[in-house]
Amino acid sequence: MSTVLFLNGPASGHVYPTLGVVEELIAEGEQVVYVSGEEFRDKLERIGATFVSYENFLHQDDPFHTNKHYLSLVIKILSSYDTILPCIYELAEQYSFDYIIHDSMYGCGNVAADWLCIPNIATCTSFVLAERLLNDNSGNRTKLKDNLLLMKEFSTLSKRIWSTYRIGRKVDINDIFFNEGKLNLVFTSEYFQPQSETLESHYQFVGPILTDRYDPPLSLKRKEQQKLIYISMGTMFNDVKAFYQQCFEAFASLDIHVVLSVGKRIDIKELRDIPDNFTVLPFVSQLQILKEADLFITHGGMNSVNEALYYGVPLLVIPMAADQPIVAGRVAELGAGKQLDRDALTADLLYESVKELLHAEAYRTNSSRIGTSLRVAGGKKKALEHILAFKRSHGITN
Repeated sequence: MSTVLFLNGPASGHVYPTLGVVEELIAEGEQVVYVSGEEFRDKLERIGATFVSYENFLHQDDPFHTNKHYLSLVIKILSSYDTILPCIYELAEQYSFDYIIHDSMYGCGNVAADWLCIPNIATCTSFVLAERLLNDNSGNRTKLKDNLLLMKEFSTLSKRIWSTYRIGRKVDINDIFFNEGKLNLVFTSEYFQPQSETLESHYQFVGPILTDRYDPPLSLKRKEQQKLIYISMGTMFNDVKAFYQQCFEAFASLDIHVVLSVGKRIDIKELRDIPDNFTVLPFVSQLQILKEADLFITHGGMNSVNEALYYGVPLLVIPMAADQPIVAGRVAELGAGKQLDRDALTADLLYESVKELLHAEAYRTNSSRIGTSLRVAGGKKKALEHILAFKRSHGITN
């Protein structure tokens, strides 16, 4: 039995795709020590992992501000080293780790692997290099003055991190957001990944890994054969009351049932004039809803998009920040849905877009085509195959 250190960020879109991998590792006899935010303890301990939490360094942030510019996001990720590295150092006194699996974005995986002198595997929950693609192709560049200030802030922070934690490698700005592993498990398909033909063999596409999250079931009261729309803007970017009011206005007259998940940032009592054909809740079982949904309106978080495509559900994507414009653009490019600009959004535009998506069969056909590529990628069994081969190649025999 090997002991594996698993590092991840305090974000459901990054933790949920790894649950199936953890299940397979534990079934194989591995001891998994999983480090993430406290809110994921129950789900990890339920499947047999040893769970260690750190303070959620994203909890108090305004996600729209933090993700406004690429450099701001890089600085936020780098600052998380102050939270995660001390936790790793303490664990190293208790465990002898054989290898490390870390999220490619969160968890300072390369630094941890260097410090522990163990080989590393990265889990990629978005498109490979999506944030750099967004930064390179953004038409809304940060002003030069802002860039200079952010670069100065990054330089000061990186020097302090380097000296405080005696990091062996240079703190490279290009490696902060994307910690490449010696093996990289990508939770999508080659078909969906842009420019997948340019990636080398240490990138392995395993598709999304959907597992039972033990969420409470949802019973919907809707008419037989009535179409179902599911709306969720994820867990980070859901404080958008004006958008929810636009949805009420746009869809109140349609003979459809709408399930709206608003998250924890909004008090449902603050929403006005909720139509009778809406079910509004702080949380719903997303996988359960997507199995029934005819359309998913989403911010374009990669995990949510993968889950919808897995079930062949067309998408209306309204990206908010981060990698979401890249994901939305790929959905539209492959004909599985439409992309709208949130700054130009109106109730009429929502209405017309939904009518088109519900009635044009091509969107569902194209979504199903991507879904097929996701399912045949292999999921958690294929991920385990790659991990076991990785262990053999690095002489890890226990």
